[in-house]
Amino acid sequence: MSKASEKKILQHQFNPVKAKLAYMEECFGQLQNGLPANREEYVTADRLTHSYIKSCFLMIVQRTVDINNAIIEFSGKTPPYQKYQGFRAVQESGAIDLETLNFFEHALTCYQKIANPYEGLPAPELYDVSLQLLQHGKAYTRQINEFFQDSNPTPSIEDN
Repeated sequence: MSKASEKKILQHQFNPVKAKLAYMEECFGQLQNGLPANREEYVTADRLTHSYIKSCFLMIVQRTVDINNAIIEFSGKTPPYQKYQGFRAVQESGAIDLETLNFFEHALTCYQKIANPYEGLPAPELYDVSLQLLQHGKAYTRQINEFFQDSNPTPSIEDN
Protein backbone atom coordinates (compact mmCIF):
# COMPACT_ATOMS: atom_id res chain seq x y z
CA MET A 1 0.00 0.00 0.00
CA SER A 2 1.38 3.41 -0.92
CA LYS A 3 2.07 6.09 1.67
CA ALA A 4 -0.63 8.30 0.14
CA SER A 5 -3.20 5.50 0.43
CA GLU A 6 -2.22 4.83 4.04
CA LYS A 7 -2.51 8.53 4.87
CA LYS A 8 -5.95 8.74 3.28
CA ILE A 9 -7.14 5.68 5.22
CA LEU A 10 -5.81 7.12 8.49
CA GLN A 11 -7.48 10.47 7.80
CA HIS A 12 -10.74 8.68 7.11
CA GLN A 13 -10.45 6.63 10.31
CA PHE A 14 -9.67 9.59 12.55
CA ASN A 15 -10.58 13.09 11.57
CA PRO A 16 -9.25 15.48 14.24
CA VAL A 17 -11.64 18.19 13.10
CA LYS A 18 -14.61 15.88 13.68
CA ALA A 19 -13.43 15.11 17.20
CA LYS A 20 -12.98 18.81 17.99
CA LEU A 21 -16.42 19.64 16.56
CA ALA A 22 -18.00 16.93 18.71
CA TYR A 23 -16.30 18.38 21.79
CA MET A 24 -17.52 21.85 20.80
CA GLU A 25 -21.08 20.55 20.66
CA GLU A 26 -20.70 19.35 24.26
CA CYS A 27 -19.37 22.78 25.24
CA PHE A 28 -22.33 24.48 23.53
CA GLY A 29 -24.67 22.35 25.61
CA GLN A 30 -22.81 23.26 28.79
CA LEU A 31 -22.85 26.95 27.92
CA GLN A 32 -26.54 26.83 27.00
CA ASN A 33 -27.42 25.09 30.27
CA GLY A 34 -25.22 27.31 32.45
CA LEU A 35 -26.09 30.68 30.96
CA PRO A 36 -28.82 32.43 32.96
CA ALA A 37 -31.99 33.46 31.13
CA ASN A 38 -31.04 37.14 30.98
CA ARG A 39 -28.18 39.56 31.47
CA GLU A 40 -29.39 40.83 34.87
CA GLU A 41 -29.51 37.29 36.29
CA TYR A 42 -26.00 36.68 35.03
CA VAL A 43 -24.61 39.94 36.43
CA THR A 44 -26.02 39.16 39.89
CA ALA A 45 -25.09 35.46 39.77
CA ASP A 46 -22.44 33.97 42.03
CA ARG A 47 -18.75 33.64 41.19
CA LEU A 48 -19.14 29.97 40.34
CA THR A 49 -21.61 30.82 37.56
CA HIS A 50 -19.30 33.53 36.23
CA SER A 51 -16.32 31.16 36.26
CA TYR A 52 -18.34 28.44 34.57
CA ILE A 53 -19.46 30.72 31.73
CA LYS A 54 -15.91 32.06 31.28
CA SER A 55 -14.59 28.50 31.05
CA CYS A 56 -17.20 27.47 28.50
CA PHE A 57 -16.51 30.58 26.43
CA LEU A 58 -12.74 30.02 26.51
CA MET A 59 -13.06 26.32 25.64
CA ILE A 60 -15.32 26.97 22.64
CA VAL A 61 -13.15 29.74 21.23
CA GLN A 62 -10.01 27.64 21.73
CA ARG A 63 -11.64 24.71 19.90
CA THR A 64 -12.39 26.96 16.92
CA VAL A 65 -8.74 28.01 16.87
CA ASP A 66 -7.69 24.34 17.03
CA ILE A 67 -10.06 23.46 14.18
CA ASN A 68 -8.73 26.33 12.08
CA ASN A 69 -5.19 25.09 12.65
CA ALA A 70 -6.15 21.52 11.68
CA ILE A 71 -7.79 22.76 8.47
CA ILE A 72 -4.73 24.85 7.61
CA GLU A 73 -2.38 21.92 8.36
CA PHE A 74 -4.56 19.59 6.30
CA SER A 75 -4.08 21.92 3.32
CA GLY A 76 -0.31 21.48 3.72
CA LYS A 77 0.41 24.86 5.27
CA THR A 78 1.72 25.89 8.66
CA PRO A 79 -0.88 27.53 10.91
CA PRO A 80 -0.15 31.19 11.61
CA TYR A 81 1.07 32.32 14.99
CA GLN A 82 -1.78 34.81 15.39
CA LYS A 83 -5.22 33.32 16.03
CA TYR A 84 -6.83 36.13 14.01
CA GLN A 85 -4.83 35.14 10.94
CA GLY A 86 -6.04 31.55 11.27
CA PHE A 87 -9.65 32.71 11.12
CA ARG A 88 -8.89 34.87 8.10
CA ALA A 89 -7.15 32.00 6.32
CA VAL A 90 -10.09 29.68 6.94
CA GLN A 91 -12.53 32.35 5.74
CA GLU A 92 -10.45 32.95 2.60
CA SER A 93 -10.53 29.21 1.90
CA GLY A 94 -14.32 29.37 1.83
CA ALA A 95 -14.85 27.32 4.98
CA ILE A 96 -16.59 30.11 6.93
CA ASP A 97 -18.45 33.23 5.87
CA LEU A 98 -17.56 36.84 6.57
CA GLU A 99 -20.17 37.25 9.33
CA THR A 100 -18.69 34.29 11.20
CA LEU A 101 -15.18 35.68 10.73
CA ASN A 102 -16.25 39.08 12.06
CA PHE A 103 -17.87 37.57 15.14
CA PHE A 104 -14.86 35.40 15.95
CA GLU A 105 -12.49 38.33 15.55
CA HIS A 106 -14.58 40.08 18.24
CA ALA A 107 -14.70 36.87 20.30
CA LEU A 108 -10.89 36.61 20.15
CA THR A 109 -10.59 40.13 21.55
CA CYS A 110 -12.89 39.09 24.41
CA TYR A 111 -10.93 35.83 24.81
CA GLN A 112 -7.70 37.75 25.25
CA LYS A 113 -9.28 40.07 27.82
CA ILE A 114 -10.65 37.12 29.82
CA ALA A 115 -7.34 35.26 29.68
CA ASN A 116 -5.38 38.34 30.79
CA PRO A 117 -5.33 38.41 34.62
CA TYR A 118 -4.85 42.19 34.55
CA GLU A 119 -7.72 42.99 32.23
CA GLY A 120 -10.87 40.85 32.29
CA LEU A 121 -14.24 41.39 30.67
CA PRO A 122 -17.18 43.01 32.47
CA ALA A 123 -19.99 40.58 33.29
CA PRO A 124 -22.59 42.22 31.00
CA GLU A 125 -20.20 42.01 28.04
CA LEU A 126 -19.33 38.40 28.78
CA TYR A 127 -23.01 37.52 28.94
CA ASP A 128 -23.71 39.22 25.60
CA VAL A 129 -20.76 37.67 23.77
CA SER A 130 -21.51 34.23 25.26
CA LEU A 131 -25.09 34.45 24.04
CA GLN A 132 -23.81 35.45 20.59
CA LEU A 133 -21.29 32.60 20.71
CA LEU A 134 -24.12 30.10 20.84
CA GLN A 135 -25.50 31.46 17.56
CA HIS A 136 -22.25 32.13 15.73
CA GLY A 137 -20.47 29.08 17.11
CA LYS A 138 -23.18 26.80 15.82
CA ALA A 139 -23.01 28.59 12.46
CA TYR A 140 -19.23 27.97 12.49
CA THR A 141 -19.69 24.23 13.09
CA ARG A 142 -22.35 24.01 10.38
CA GLN A 143 -20.11 25.84 7.90
CA ILE A 144 -17.11 23.66 8.69
CA ASN A 145 -19.21 20.51 8.26
CA GLU A 146 -20.53 21.81 4.93
CA PHE A 147 -17.01 22.73 3.84
CA PHE A 148 -15.80 19.18 4.42
CA GLN A 149 -18.86 17.67 2.74
CA ASP A 150 -18.30 19.86 -0.32
CA SER A 151 -14.53 19.22 -0.45
CA ASN A 152 -13.53 16.14 -2.40
CA PRO A 153 -11.44 14.07 -1.80
CA THR A 154 -11.34 15.34 1.81
CA PRO A 155 -13.24 12.94 4.05
CA SER A 156 -16.47 14.34 5.39
CA ILE A 157 -16.62 15.29 9.05
CA GLU A 158 -19.89 13.38 9.05
CA ASP A 159 -18.00 10.17 8.14
CA ASN A 160 -17.02 7.75 10.92
